[in-house]
Amino acid sequence: MDQNKSGKFIAKLRKEKNMTQEQLAEKMGVSINAVSKWERGLSFPDVSLYKKLCKELDINIEELINGEKDTSEEAKEKAILSTIKETNKIKKSSKKLLIILSTIFVVIVCGLIYYNKNLKVNLVNDSDYLYDEVIGFIKEKEFKENPDSQEKDFNVFCSYHPFGIEKKNDYKYVYLWIYEQSYYIEKEEYGSGLAISSGSSMPIKAVFKNNKLQDIVYPKDGNQYVPSIKEMFPGIIEYQVLNFDNEKNINKLFNEVEQRKSIYYDYLNLDMSKITIDDLVYDDLIFSVEYKEGKCNIPVLLSIYKNNRYKLYTEYKGCKSQYCNAMLQYVKSVDGEYNYDVIEIIRHSEDGNIRQYTNDALPEFMIHSGKGHEFITDSDNKYLKELLKSIDVDLYQCAKPNYED
Repeated sequence: MDQNKSGKFIAKLRKEKNMTQEQLAEKMGVSINAVSKWERGLSFPDVSLYKKLCKELDINIEELINGEKDTSEEAKEKAILSTIKETNKIKKSSKKLLIILSTIFVVIVCGLIYYNKNLKVNLVNDSDYLYDEVIGFIKEKEFKENPDSQEKDFNVFCSYHPFGIEKKNDYKYVYLWIYEQSYYIEKEEYGSGLAISSGSSMPIKAVFKNNKLQDIVYPKDGNQYVPSIKEMFPGIIEYQVLNFDNEKNINKLFNEVEQRKSIYYDYLNLDMSKITIDDLVYDDLIFSVEYKEGKCNIPVLLSIYKNNRYKLYTEYKGCKSQYCNAMLQYVKSVDGEYNYDVIEIIRHSEDGNIRQYTNDALPEFMIHSGKGHEFITDSDNKYLKELLKSIDVDLYQCAKPNYED
């Protein structure tokens, strides 16, 4: 291997990621001097750091050894030959170094074998229609099995991210991440609002034989999630699946579902200039307000009632278990009175059903009406600011967990 070439390669990639030598050293758990020696070609990273360094620089082991970006088979062979050559070169000087470099060689060869094994997946691109068949099956199943499907205007909305379709003889395995939500219109006695029936976000594996759907495999929960992913997906897709569940990816699927839902239920959109308290109130609750931006995962919640009363919820039911899946429940509130025309707050907000937004551009406040409508607004809503000032309520504070209730 050419240490000078590899050193310059490391320095180039580090700078492209806007990292200082100090920052890279901290991530790798080594001294700045060690990073400096790598980049000047005076030394090479220890084999124990290969995997971690490659991850930080977004390269693979053979590219690190070769000192250039190249994922071809020739590059892999070059990396192996380079390692062998380096091993033979140092063999004469020290038995100890020989053992170390032989270990490096074995690790690299095993890694390349594993890498090549995972690449041997027969992914096909002539069967993309199978994704739609999977979505169709899931929606049909929801209509058959969900008890809310008998409710007014029940519908299921899905979006998905395709990972690939693998072919093995008569079988095809369809790998995708699916995001699904179902909605319906509540009965008049419950407010006639739009209600969520069910929802899920997860990776699945659909099994087809002769292009006919045979089974859908879902991952297990809790501690069994990662092992089940490893069983469900080939290695090259397994990595994608385990790294897919982040805010950016899931938010994209969420917005696709929201857009389809909003179009379908478009007739629910309200004329904001003519909206009245009666359009919103249900069981005396007019609306609740929560702050969406900031450092709080769970903010306080302000609920406004028709009888000029309000409740400020400051605590929620806490759960000490790592795997709690219960819905959020506020358990403690401070009561008070207001004297303000709160309908102006809504009239100067936006209907949440028609505006699309992402977690990168959230409105400051989300308002949920008693009948299930959603509105969004920012701090420039003077009517909301005036109300909060008049009742001396700070919505920017965080709610606290309560483990006793």
